[in-house]
Amino acid sequence: MVILRLAALEETRKAIYVALFTKCPNNIELLQQAVDLRQEKAKILGFKSHASYTFDDLSMNDPDMVLDMLNTLRTQLTPMARRELAQLRAIKQADCESMGLEFTDFYDWDLAYYKRTKTERTHNIDTALIKSYFHAPDTVCRLFALFEEIMQLRFCKVYASVWHPLVELYEVRDTNGFVGHCYMDLYARPRKYANGATFHIRSGFTRKTGAREYPVVVLVTNFVQPANGEPALLSHANLKTLVHEMGHVLHNLCSVTKWSMFHGTRVCRDFVECPSQMFENLIWTPSVLQKLGVHYQTKQPIPLCIVDAIIAAKPQVAGVFYLQKLFYAVYDISIYHSPNSHVDASLVYNTLEKNVALCNTGGIETIGAATTRQVVRGYDSKCFVYLWGQALAADMFSTRFGRDGVFNQQTWMEYRNVILRPGGSTDIMKCVHQFLGRKPQYNAFFTQIGLD
Repeated sequence: MVILRLAALEETRKAIYVALFTKCPNNIELLQQAVDLRQEKAKILGFKSHASYTFDDLSMNDPDMVLDMLNTLRTQLTPMARRELAQLRAIKQADCESMGLEFTDFYDWDLAYYKRTKTERTHNIDTALIKSYFHAPDTVCRLFALFEEIMQLRFCKVYASVWHPLVELYEVRDTNGFVGHCYMDLYARPRKYANGATFHIRSGFTRKTGAREYPVVVLVTNFVQPANGEPALLSHANLKTLVHEMGHVLHNLCSVTKWSMFHGTRVCRDFVECPSQMFENLIWTPSVLQKLGVHYQTKQPIPLCIVDAIIAAKPQVAGVFYLQKLFYAVYDISIYHSPNSHVDASLVYNTLEKNVALCNTGGIETIGAATTRQVVRGYDSKCFVYLWGQALAADMFSTRFGRDGVFNQQTWMEYRNVILRPGGSTDIMKCVHQFLGRKPQYNAFFTQIGLD
């Protein structure tokens, strides 16, 4: 939450943290029922565990192999994260001393605030200044122009009936004609879905007659609405969200399959995030940021010194960030791949939160398991896919675009045809192998997150 990043008073951060991580206690019983029933069902069907059952159609189809991979990554990340936490602790201690406040320890509710503080102080990052170069409507238009340049996709606004005045509809075409439709629902409002996501309204497929049904997709984010004369401006984190969700949109638009069940993002679950994570690399590339960033008032392009500061700030507390991702992956696979018939999901969460994520709740009994929705909604036993997908994305981006150039249209069109076009209709790892010219490697991912 934004308040955890911005609140200077520790009492405020703690109050919000406690409210967040002690809410929905009734969900614990529901979670436990879901875990137990899924384990029971898997064993009735002849599988060792629910993870073994759900892994049956993944490209990485061995839960034990995934757990080994996660434990290896944990061994590498933990020392890095401990060093970063020590640095953040020192910053908090110095702040307390300068304000004449008692320093007790560094807690979970301090993490987001001091991650931001460290980044801004180390790299002289001015978040408000950065946002002034990413006016939401203009940034979307420049992003569309970028996709036309590199992937031959042209987004044209259509004036049609929509479900809210701030929602926009776009018709998408390429050099061969119509591709599909995309709704852009960018701004937060009451009772709207609260996260970034991409939804299918219709998947593409081919009818028996040979006629093509084209995809219709909705991109949803929750950026601050323009109001009271104030423009809608995006932080670099907002830009990352926008580009990530646009990656899902492009996957759906560029896919051409016979059957709708294999269209676009309907790939094996451990690959579904990878194409979007590929596109995320764009907003860490200086030349791309210079194309997208233009001051909303002066119309001047974003200065290179600001771009350099954004890029330099990327590795800050990367160990802590990725250890948190790894914690959710280990927790998820631990509750769904236990040799026991019953596993206490909440106890496993709290134990791993302390031992893996290195969390310090200050002795407060939290129930974070009650609101960890991924483990019950689509990503059950597969939360590792974010790390796995990023490893593949880093390899593809650094190997092909590091060599050919980030604006190389020929390479992007190859990516579009080899990776995006098949959807889930073929073995995706064969496609990755074809695009790379070899089996995937992890060196680029380790370099990207600051591991040698």
